[in-house]
Amino acid sequence: MDIQVLISTTNPDPKDFYNLNFDKLIISQNDRGIVEENELIKFLSFDEKGLSKSRNRAIQESSADIGLIADDDLIYFEDFEAKIKNAFEKFPDADILTFKITTPDGKPYKKYSDSPFKHSRTSIYKVSSVEMVLKLSSIKSAGVAFDERFGLGATYSSGEETIFLNDALDAGLNLYFFPEPIVIHPIESSGKILDENFFYSKGALIRRLYSGTLNIIIGIIFLIKQITKKQNTLTLTASLKSIIKGLRSL
Repeated sequence: MDIQVLISTTNPDPKDFYNLNFDKLIISQNDRGIVEENELIKFLSFDEKGLSKSRNRAIQESSADIGLIADDDLIYFEDFEAKIKNAFEKFPDADILTFKITTPDGKPYKKYSDSPFKHSRTSIYKVSSVEMVLKLSSIKSAGVAFDERFGLGATYSSGEETIFLNDALDAGLNLYFFPEPIVIHPIESSGKILDENFFYSKGALIRRLYSGTLNIIIGIIFLIKQITKKQNTLTLTASLKSIIKGLRSL
């Protein structure tokens, strides 16, 4: 089982990744036209923009069996490959596995289950992209890809992971959570800011995932859950307007 870390980044120096002692594919978004390849690194550069576009590039360019969705600021556990192989042995029908993130001081990045489970339409909302490990042959065969309208650098700034996993479920793929940490990432101290763009993107996400009047119902439920959070910078009316604007934009 070949495992490759698929790193999305912007305009780095390829030498920055030489000390990472695992197989890695780096997709850099810049216009320098850099292509570099050796035993443990494949570095490709494209003059384009958008995190989801970069993720899709990595999936298509990788020839490995298993791909880890990654950013350029992660630290992997030394035994992460053994944990992944063990998880696929436990769930041989898995097409996508999600794992745990820990903070630099060893604490869970978020609240996780202590037991493995099969993902549902609701559990995928809690998944971060860097928790995802993909059986690349399954992803490619099913034609599942990140929606390039969503994610950093795109029209809608978030929601790409949820759409990807929802599309995978639609395609009949098997998704499991395995309660082992494989990667370290610091907690973002500033927290998530709930502003106009946040609600606008979530409105578009709801439209992308659901159809009919259910859109509005889900939007209202989402709004009620989010509006009272202290990071919200908008009034109830402004939040609702942004969600409706996002709903109508697709």
